[in-house]
Amino acid sequence: MRLLCTALAAVLVLATGCGDDEKPVSDPTPTPSATSTSTEPPPTSEPVEATPLDWQPTGQSVDERVIVGERWTAISTETNVRFESATGAADVAMPTSRSGSVFAVLLDGDTAVVSYAYGGESIVGTGYRLDLAAGKRTKIVTPEPANGGDWALIDDSLYYPALDENQDACLATLAVTDGNGEEGWCPPELVGIAELEANEHGVAAMLFDYGSDISCRTLTLLDQAGVPQPVEGPAECKGWDIAATGTGIIWSEVPRPKRQESAVFHALVDGAARELGAGTTGTLTTCGGDTFYVSDPLRQSDPARLMRWDGTTLSVAYESKSKGNAFLGTPECADGIITISSYGEDGDEQVSANVA
Repeated sequence: MRLLCTALAAVLVLATGCGDDEKPVSDPTPTPSATSTSTEPPPTSEPVEATPLDWQPTGQSVDERVIVGERWTAISTETNVRFESATGAADVAMPTSRSGSVFAVLLDGDTAVVSYAYGGESIVGTGYRLDLAAGKRTKIVTPEPANGGDWALIDDSLYYPALDENQDACLATLAVTDGNGEEGWCPPELVGIAELEANEHGVAAMLFDYGSDISCRTLTLLDQAGVPQPVEGPAECKGWDIAATGTGIIWSEVPRPKRQESAVFHALVDGAARELGAGTTGTLTTCGGDTFYVSDPLRQSDPARLMRWDGTTLSVAYESKSKGNAFLGTPECADGIITISSYGEDGDEQVSANVA
């Protein structure tokens, strides 16, 4: 994260894969990175038929980023964010940004967090915490947000990149309701942190080295002290997404460095590895106790699919109307409700469903 190349927004460009003879990024702690040493391929989990989700149209444009919650719906464009009430309360709108772009939008009950990222050489970002029921927004001042980067919210705890006294970006935590924050772990120089994913089972992150032409990636879980610790299971250097689950972890690996969007997802279930199948990097999302990721069509006869992992079984949660030339946006979650946007030749749609 150290200056983070204008923070972590550049991770898709910088976090390139590495060859078999390359070493992983140096660990932030003395704990060595544990990887699978078995020569046998892990068993493959075939999707099972699951209770279908009750998908409902959001009523919003597919050109907007939408997060449907129980009491509020967040709707954002590149420069605007507004929260529409489902209970008759007054809507809440953020001022239009004239210099930055909306980056993180997080929603949990009556609490929301919005961050903005800026271009150029700026290392400083902007973030707000919102009490939607009171219609009140408060700027996040301490720790000061870095420019860009992944933000994650679980219960009242916000995790985000913030600048320390040396203007280096460290992983900060903040209690959203009262605004009390503190600086946390600071990575070694030229090591970034991305793909933050927080849920009731833990906080996960990918570490990458952006100071090298070829970067190895290390998948981690934060320990009790908030320090990322490498996890057992992912192949050395190749990991991308990661989330904690009730039975272990779920993660993705990029087989071909030049196709960083294409990954194979895996899960660790009580110490045993399973291969889940092809998916798209950057789409792993926890919602309602389960984990979801997008799988793009592999053949012209395939739809785009939203896959659901409940810790033991894999199922298809959603399929696009279009086949072949079809894709899904990154899933969004709030209050156990998942929202997905679908695009293709047979029509676009944006729908949400209660996962619980």
